[in-house]
Amino acid sequence: METMEADERLVPLALGDMTYACRLLMPRHRSGTEPLVLIGGALQDMYSWPRLERRLTTHTALVLMDLPGTGGAGDLAASAGFEVLADSVLHALDRLAMDRVNVLGASYGAPIAYRLAQSHPDRVARLLLAGATPRVGPRLTAVVRQGLELVGTTDSHPADEPARRDYARNVVDMLVNGATRNEVAQGPAVARLLERQLMRTSQSAALRYAACHERLLDTDLYPPGGIDGVPALVFTGEHDCASSPEENRAVADTIAGCAFALIRDADHMAHLEREAEYADLVTRFLHDRPVHDLPYCTDPRTSPRRQR
Repeated sequence: METMEADERLVPLALGDMTYACRLLMPRHRSGTEPLVLIGGALQDMYSWPRLERRLTTHTALVLMDLPGTGGAGDLAASAGFEVLADSVLHALDRLAMDRVNVLGASYGAPIAYRLAQSHPDRVARLLLAGATPRVGPRLTAVVRQGLELVGTTDSHPADEPARRDYARNVVDMLVNGATRNEVAQGPAVARLLERQLMRTSQSAALRYAACHERLLDTDLYPPGGIDGVPALVFTGEHDCASSPEENRAVADTIAGCAFALIRDADHMAHLEREAEYADLVTRFLHDRPVHDLPYCTDPRTSPRRQR
């Protein structure tokens, strides 16, 4: 594995009554591209990408976010939408004195990154969206509602272990496609890792995850009007059933000139399953190199539909 040669700085942030933070990783050599802001999923924080950050920081400066309501950041009002989170990213860029950046939004982070590029295209050099869907589908909605019901249990009457394990396995079956797990690189191992993580989650952390997931429900995740003038790439694993290839393609179609890629033998957790390939795809796009006809990607025109 490539080793990281980067200087790290933790930057505390505040916007109104919201407190949050970011990690800035600066390579010790010139990168040749704008810094990459990585906005992760609802179950992730700014320390959740160690293997990927080691690969990426050999090519670019990296900014990892704990936005309000995630990780170690302060709480986010239930009424606050993705626009508030996009404003939080913009405020962080101002604090860091970064005029233009590349932005990667993964899963829950994708609607945030999209809004930033749509409302401030002058600040986004390149946009990457991983695991994007215009609207949460019925199967994932059912899993999210199961989690909301589970964390509604008070601390004095916690949910029993069988109920928690059933929920954890349902979440894992969405993130690591249960129907095609043996076709996914490291699929069983990643599934076990995620289930252990979910079973160890504290009640307070589970409440925060639930609040993030509830923000995804019953709404169109991408505002009308699309994006023009920002080079963009939308991608996911070919077996993704949390945000299917067709749904990712639908998001890509709202962005003028957007590239689209499906990583072979991977699903929604492609950054864990095919870490080196994920990093290579991102790095290629950041340095304006071709991202079509790659040996680790499936031709999107011939990729079979994956059942949701």
